[in-house]
Amino acid sequence: MEEAPLNSVESLELMLAIAKEEGIQVRSEWLSGVRGGLVRVGEQPYLFVDESLSVPEQLAQVRSALGALDWSETSHADAMAQLLVRVAP
Repeated sequence: MEEAPLNSVESLELMLAIAKEEGIQVRSEWLSGVRGGLVRVGEQPYLFVDESLSVPEQLAQVRSALGALDWSETSHADAMAQLLVRVAP
């Protein structure tokens, strides 16, 4: 039996949980449209998510940031491959 696709909230939550498991510090802040995304401070990666955006916009922001990383050598490679694919509404 095929699993139902995740909705935007579920996808966003799962992607953030995986990022945290992989050592990425996730910060959800009210950035008021200031670009969020992935930055490194020294060796530590931080993912800033703009809480002023809608959930679909946050999901696009997180997909863009995490899609720039190589997930192939992680235990989450398959999950991230599926989560990073944009599904048409």
